[in-house]
Amino acid sequence: MVLGLIAALVAACGDDGEAEPPPAGCHEAVDARVEITADDLAWDTDCLRAPAGERLTIVMHNEEDGVNHNVHLPGLPGSPGTDLVLGPATQELVLDPGPAEGTYEYVCDIHPTMVGALEVAAANPATTPDR
Repeated sequence: MVLGLIAALVAACGDDGEAEPPPAGCHEAVDARVEITADDLAWDTDCLRAPAGERLTIVMHNEEDGVNHNVHLPGLPGSPGTDLVLGPATQELVLDPGPAEGTYEYVCDIHPTMVGALEVAAANPATTPDR
């Protein structure tokens, strides 16, 4: 009887069969700032976009009470990143000068499944006035 009860409890605590929703679409930089949120051991997006060569501030919101997170871009010169900080907390990572064109991985150092890509592209020439 005790073994049957334990088996029932273990089954009740198992996976409910529902997959976690995928991260939201790409977060675009606005006014040289792009925001990302860490919650439930995941980023709210796996894609950030910014213009090339311009100063960029990545604002990282850690929504997890008592959980350490940071944002780190190991592929950029100097390997910039924020410190690991217990949540809830907000940190800013300023990239000045901004990154060159390319795609750069961002990661939380102690949660290796928390990864995404910062896509950096040249400004759209179609929006630049002719002189």
